Amino acid sequence: MFDKDNVLDNSSRFQNFFVFDPGSIRVSENDIFLIGQPVVDMYEQVMERISHDINDIKIKILYNRFQKIGHMLDLLNTYDNVIISKFFDRIWRRYSHITHLGEPFFDLKTFLKYFPEYNNKLEDICATRLDFSSQFEDEDLTDNNDDDDDDEKDEKDDKDITDEKNNSKELAESQEESSSS
Repeated sequence: MFDKDNVLDNSSRFQNFFVFDPGSIRVSENDIFLIGQPVVDMYEQVMERISHDINDIKIKILYNRFQKIGHMLDLLNTYDNVIISKFFDRIWRRYSHITHLGEPFFDLKTFLKYFPEYNNKLEDICATRLDFSSQFEDEDLTDNNDDDDDDEKDEKDDKDITDEKNNSKELAESQEESSSS
């Protein structure tokens, strides 16, 4: 379930990334905000909008980072596999995965400052948290079954493996004795 208030309260924790080929093929389809030519269009809009606030030191740092991304874009022949990811919360495990694939782009707070039209579309631009524990029912997590039969079978299998090892060892020793005679 998407919690818009929580996302807005922690908007500086959310980050999206510019991911180039070949790393872009490792990004899940559900985690892609833009792909291909729309990425370049968004980049151009970003550069235009932030260039008005270039006197602010934080924006100057962003501007320099974005120029670096622009230089990388200039080196490409095609934009087919270039993506901008959705926003990931820094406390999620998946955040570390995406950080190794791409260049940091925006934090959500700054993005919404320059693109307020996305304020009502947060669910579309934020990645969903994968919470695997919610996929299991309570009965799957408790052990109410009587597994005594399985335990006895496991013990028998362990005994059989030990017997096989001992037999193999005895066979090897007897072959060694007969060859040395």
